[in-house]
Amino acid sequence: MDRFDSRRLGGWTVLGLGLAALSSLGLVAAGFFVKSHSSSNGPGLTLVQENGLKVLAPLLLPFAAVVVVALALWHRQRAQRPGVGVLVWIVFGLLALLIVLGALSIGPFIAPTALFLLLAITSAKNQMLSHEPVSH
Repeated sequence: MDRFDSRRLGGWTVLGLGLAALSSLGLVAAGFFVKSHSSSNGPGLTLVQENGLKVLAPLLLPFAAVVVVALALWHRQRAQRPGVGVLVWIVFGLLALLIVLGALSIGPFIAPTALFLLLAITSAKNQMLSHEPVSH
């Protein structure tokens, strides 16, 4: 019978982080493969064809946020520190700000990444709270 290891991230946390990573990498793939609106001159161009490789920097920001949150959660869990930490909430807040700014330009396509990340954070927070050492 497997024993619960309190130094490992829970299943919902891992699932949320995995889905957040996949959706953020989907944005990058869309930049390469999804054509923009077509014009009367012919088929449209992809975001990368239209703007060059410099567009990858903003497209990779959500993935970078997922990586930072995953590493921070993993580190806190391994060190058995309570809570998810300030860094995790700051990165999530910056990602939420990016959603607002992105909605003004490319649309709210970053929102699924943020929702999956929020699932991972709250799941990790609940796991860390439920396995805190009890002091008498």
